[in-house]
Amino acid sequence: MSTETKGGQDQQSFAEAALRLSGKSEEEARRTGAVDRADDQVEQLFAPRYQTVNSPIHQAVWDGKVPLEMFQPPALPPSHPADAVMERSLEVVRRRCDNLYGADGKHSPELIRELTEAGYWGLLIDPKYGGSGAPFARFAPFLTRIAVYDSMIAGMASVHGCIGAVDPVRTFGTPEQKERFLPRLASGQTLSGFALTEPGAGSDLTALKTTAVHVGDHFEVTGEKLFITNAIPGRTIGLVVLLRGKPAVLIADLPPTETEQFQIVRYGLYALKQAYNHGLRFRGFRVPKENLLVPPTGGVSRLARGTRKRLKRKPLLWPVRRAYTP
Repeated sequence: MSTETKGGQDQQSFAEAALRLSGKSEEEARRTGAVDRADDQVEQLFAPRYQTVNSPIHQAVWDGKVPLEMFQPPALPPSHPADAVMERSLEVVRRRCDNLYGADGKHSPELIRELTEAGYWGLLIDPKYGGSGAPFARFAPFLTRIAVYDSMIAGMASVHGCIGAVDPVRTFGTPEQKERFLPRLASGQTLSGFALTEPGAGSDLTALKTTAVHVGDHFEVTGEKLFITNAIPGRTIGLVVLLRGKPAVLIADLPPTETEQFQIVRYGLYALKQAYNHGLRFRGFRVPKENLLVPPTGGVSRLARGTRKRLKRKPLLWPVRRAYTP
């Protein structure tokens, strides 16, 4: 349901109208409405069969029927080139299952190196960029096998390949950006994360404070991110910022050491104990302007919300891969 706002220029979402009618503040209603509209825009990025209204969960809850046939994935081929990489990766974890962590309690550099040599970090990346192109329907069961030995190693593959820089570049990157980033991400030369959460924003794109200013051939980023998994010096992140007042995503290579423009914010709270999880503080941090991701269908706010939304839905609504359709 939608209603026109004052002046008849925009339309309110159902949630926005309900909040206003219930006496909530104008600011709360406005921000909730912005989130609702962004979600609606993201829906349009996907083919109709992959949209929420056509998911089996949605039909079970709202239509009063459970289409069991929609929960059955199509039969997988008996083999895939990625299978060899998966088996090599499993062998590394089996062999090292009693020696996975370093003195700091995190995965040891030796383990990361051996998984790199096995091709673990490039499973979801197309072979043309040095990966093995595993279908998600094959990748997800494989992670459950890895998790039998160590859940955090399975989680790291998901953080890198699904939440980190890999998925946004695969989905929204230009051919030049894919050529520049994906081979490094596939080879494990750099691992990645996704920096959205902020001290006062969480994942609310309407409350972002981290800004990027266009200066010559680069952007200068200023602000702070919080609870960012896999974020340590030398790694690559998808960095959500405000650019010209609107959310945008930059692919940023973090420096190998802290600088005046970039610092790690350390704290003792860990959602994933064996993974690095830090805050990131930027003061005029430079990111090349060609590292800006722009969806082919328009607003960059769709990219940031779309990345997060697609990730949440993959394991819940569909046992097969999602398709991005401009």
